[in-house]
Amino acid sequence: MSRGRRAVVFGETVVDLYPDEEEVVAGSPLHVAAHLARAGWRVWLVTRIGRDRRGDRIRAAVEAQGIDASLVEVDPELPSGSVTVEARGETNAFRIHRPAAWDRLAGPGSLPEHDAFSYGTLVGRSPTARATLARLLRRSRARHRVLDLNLRPPDVDAGVLRATLASATAVKMSEEELDHAGGLLRLAPSPARFLQALPHLEWLCITRGARGAELHGRSGSARIGAPRVPVVNTVGAGDAFAAGLIDGLSRGAPPEETLATARAWAASVLGRRGALPEPADGALG
Repeated sequence: MSRGRRAVVFGETVVDLYPDEEEVVAGSPLHVAAHLARAGWRVWLVTRIGRDRRGDRIRAAVEAQGIDASLVEVDPELPSGSVTVEARGETNAFRIHRPAAWDRLAGPGSLPEHDAFSYGTLVGRSPTARATLARLLRRSRARHRVLDLNLRPPDVDAGVLRATLASATAVKMSEEELDHAGGLLRLAPSPARFLQALPHLEWLCITRGARGAELHGRSGSARIGAPRVPVVNTVGAGDAFAAGLIDGLSRGAPPEETLATARAWAASVLGRRGALPEPADGALG
């Protein structure tokens, strides 16, 4: 159980648009916040929605997941974010529409006390939201500042990547993102090289799909296999994994235990439809 722990999660919230399904409230920050809240964390979501029907649905989903919505902003002009999702085999392609309300995310003047600050790179596509994130990271006193890369072309920028990495104590990325980020930063795509180049970074987690995941630290590494569950849905599994990673690191769990927690949380999404956790009391395993 992680009751008593507090997190601020910053970034975009959207409605996913599927070709043959109804609209689904989504967004990596919302997914991360929801999984942490289910595990007993007090979570504030810093995001911006439109004054529209989709914004109403996003706010309702935030509140239904037990997330504190007091830092959710409403834009009077721009629409709530939306993403067109297309299935391509076992993976998905995403078309992120713009402009969106979260492009004008202003953020609060001050942050509530928190143990972890979670953020991604996608929100950096907007100079306004990027400046807000930089300001809040400077003010954050969180022991763990966890960056989950979300490199979605064309919204990929080397400057944004450098700026977001500069504040992170832990980073999660896929093996494809490791290669991509290495190219952008002119670093060899290896965990050891990233840890060497970023002396403030304490942990680097690499997810490798069916080959599991690795967690690399200054004093050693740990590896774990992929979840053994029938794969029904992959959308949101990486976000659930990131939330489990935050939980394990915050508890000071050994790397092997942290990876096991992250894998269990990801498995809870892979085996069913929907990226948000189902309503339940208590924590995930």
